[in-house]
Amino acid sequence: MTNTAQEHYNSPFNPGYGKQPLVFGGHEKDIEELTDVFTTMDFGENHSVLVAGLRGAGKTSMLTLLKDAAAEKGWLVISDDASSGLMERVMETTIPQLINTLDSGAKAHLTSLGIWQFNAAWEYESRQREVKPQLRHDLVALSNAVDQRGILITIDEVSSGKVRLRELSKFALQVSHALSDGANIMIVFAGIKVNLDELLKQEHTTFLRRSRDVDFRRLDPEQTMRVLKETIRIGGRSITDDALRRLAQISQGYPYLIQLVGDYAWRARPSEPTIEMSDAEVAFERAIRAINSRVISKVYLDLSDVDKEFVKAMTMALDNGRAKMENIVQNMGVSAQYVQVYKNRLIDSGYVQKAGHGYVEFSLPYLDQYIRTIISDDLAPDGDEQAPDEWADFPAPKL
Repeated sequence: MTNTAQEHYNSPFNPGYGKQPLVFGGHEKDIEELTDVFTTMDFGENHSVLVAGLRGAGKTSMLTLLKDAAAEKGWLVISDDASSGLMERVMETTIPQLINTLDSGAKAHLTSLGIWQFNAAWEYESRQREVKPQLRHDLVALSNAVDQRGILITIDEVSSGKVRLRELSKFALQVSHALSDGANIMIVFAGIKVNLDELLKQEHTTFLRRSRDVDFRRLDPEQTMRVLKETIRIGGRSITDDALRRLAQISQGYPYLIQLVGDYAWRARPSEPTIEMSDAEVAFERAIRAINSRVISKVYLDLSDVDKEFVKAMTMALDNGRAKMENIVQNMGVSAQYVQVYKNRLIDSGYVQKAGHGYVEFSLPYLDQYIRTIISDDLAPDGDEQAPDEWADFPAPKL
């Protein structure tokens, strides 16, 4: 096998969680303006950013892109998720790790502030305890110690749980104080839109209500084909027009699925210079199974019981991809006002979107097909026959 053929085994697609795609689709203006801040230090509206979108829509990949761009320009990067203990992790682990990456001049400046102590080799040793250490003081000190270079903070997986929101609110308050005290900070929160909306309702998050919004949804067909074709080209192969169109059709512009079908098509016959329709069909079979188990089923489980009833009624009312609201009301057998509440909830969540006056459609591809299987299972009669026990002849030993 030639070296060129062997190179083809290294797929240029990145369907793994949070991995930055080789070619980023959409949001070109957002990316350009946000990453420009890392060079110009001209923040404008970009001190705080809210990145919203469904599972697999590209939120975490966006955070990765911003972290890489910031680090390249010499910014300090603090990255975490919104799980319990965020404040403690950042102050007791992340910041000390960042301090150890600074040069001796910056560490000497921090020593002069009386907040941190270092040993003879300028390695972080301990914190000189304040009455109550505060994140705001750490951030301002770090910003001053590195000659006003910026600090990027990214917080992923924002949750609407009350305990998590209280902690995020306290964290946001400390960051807002640091900003008021002159620290150069960009903070980016990422999550599903309804969870971000709940964060904005908390006390101490007033400054976040003026955040820049970046909404991740499906790419259009042209953007989708560009991402696929350009990624394949960079990887050193080509793709036929019909295979490219088929992969775009399969992915439906959903960022995670674009990476997944591209990866599967690439690996179908990696020694060949061109990806063809047969490779796209292999990708279709594998990708649909994967997207159902990894994303669609989990999205469905995220829904409340009434949300599930709404999407089932909506699925039964679908006609050419969209559903009439009055038919959904009829299928649910409740008042229009009641249904309207859940329609708005699902639109705010990003699972459903308006499709003309009085109509809605699913935002997430294949969700309707998955729900049809749920409906079929619910309607199927319970069978009396028991499935054969494959382990009947191999009983477990008695303990």
